[in-house]
Amino acid sequence: MSKRRSFLSKEEHAEYLSKYDIHQGRAMFTIILSILVDVFGYSMVLPLLPVIVTQLGSTAIFVGILVSSNALSALIFGPIWGKLSDKYGRKPILIISQAGTGVSFLVLAFSPNIFFILFSRILDGIFGGQIPVIRAYIADITTPSTRAQEMGKLMVGHTLGMIIGPVIGGLLGAIDWRYPAFLASSLSIIAIILTSKVLIESMPEQRRVDLRILIENNEANSINKNKVFSKEIIIRFIQVFLLFSITVLFNSSASLILFNRYGASTTMIGLLMTVAGTMAMFYGGLLMKPMIKKVGEKRVLLFASFLIIIVFLVFPYLYELWMIFILMIPFVFCMVFLPSLIQSNITKAVDPNKQGLVSGVSTNVQSIAQIISPLIGTGYIQIGGLVIGFLFLNPYELIGFTAAILGVAFVIMVIFDLKLHPYLYEYESKGNKT
Repeated sequence: MSKRRSFLSKEEHAEYLSKYDIHQGRAMFTIILSILVDVFGYSMVLPLLPVIVTQLGSTAIFVGILVSSNALSALIFGPIWGKLSDKYGRKPILIISQAGTGVSFLVLAFSPNIFFILFSRILDGIFGGQIPVIRAYIADITTPSTRAQEMGKLMVGHTLGMIIGPVIGGLLGAIDWRYPAFLASSLSIIAIILTSKVLIESMPEQRRVDLRILIENNEANSINKNKVFSKEIIIRFIQVFLLFSITVLFNSSASLILFNRYGASTTMIGLLMTVAGTMAMFYGGLLMKPMIKKVGEKRVLLFASFLIIIVFLVFPYLYELWMIFILMIPFVFCMVFLPSLIQSNITKAVDPNKQGLVSGVSTNVQSIAQIISPLIGTGYIQIGGLVIGFLFLNPYELIGFTAAILGVAFVIMVIFDLKLHPYLYEYESKGNKT
């Protein structure tokens, strides 16, 4: 095992940030507000996709195409935004991304046909640089031992948006599906104002210069941490791909599943998303920190990894709508904890001046999953099932079993990573879980 740079304590890191007038608590609060506004707009529109596609005369698989096209454009542009944020700072890139997102919702609101809908999703993907930049931002202001917990706090803003957004989207969408798109576009203006006027720059020019000098003089004592495609990071990129293949396989087809299998209305779909958002806020805002402190990140990671397999082995046999509400309890737990833990581990493998780039590439990997999985999930629903030998599998069995198989592969990669890189949780072995 290569020698690793020892981790700064929480107090040492706070003192270091103070040199650049960065206060972690205030920075976290404002970034949570920004992501709240962004997710609120997105979540208003998401439950309406089946209705939009149906009204414009297209088929179920086009919902998958819309999601995949968004991911494909994000695949191309995600690392570019991340790298630009390393060079020019996080705030300007966030503002550009938010402005582009606002324009994409405006295009959606005025779309006369399905092709304009498709263009609006592609445009949204092109300017979808907020997630990699926000992850890099969190890496900028946290230590490795606290990073997963702080990334989990993003779920507070994310889930508040997911709680409120689907309800308002469902109510406005029942009148006209264009209304939520108009509202989402106007909310982007609020996000831009919050970012420009309130958000603290986590990579000011002086800090970027200091880091560049530090690394050039080899004072960081890092080995292979300036590489974005080291073996260690690739292992975690594979984990990201498998995890998001699982979650997107379900999430991208969830509206269709609820609509086709259970006859759920737009309002009911919005309600389920609101319930899921409430759970996510509880897990990320209240449960994650004490649970990690009590149990440790490593054990939580392994528990959630096995749990997601069980969730999708059970899913095909939930024949009543109320059962899906119960399923959300363990599924949302996995969705909150696993991405935060894995993304935290990715940030531990590179130097500070590469956090934006590695976050962008990580988003790229997610985008690949988001391109493929929606087509698979909605494709299963489109074909209505599959005969394998003498066995017929309905679309819900196909979705569940596919996700479970991917979950097994994910668990294998997590265990492999932990065995190869025991340094990841060395601070836990020393009794420091906070």
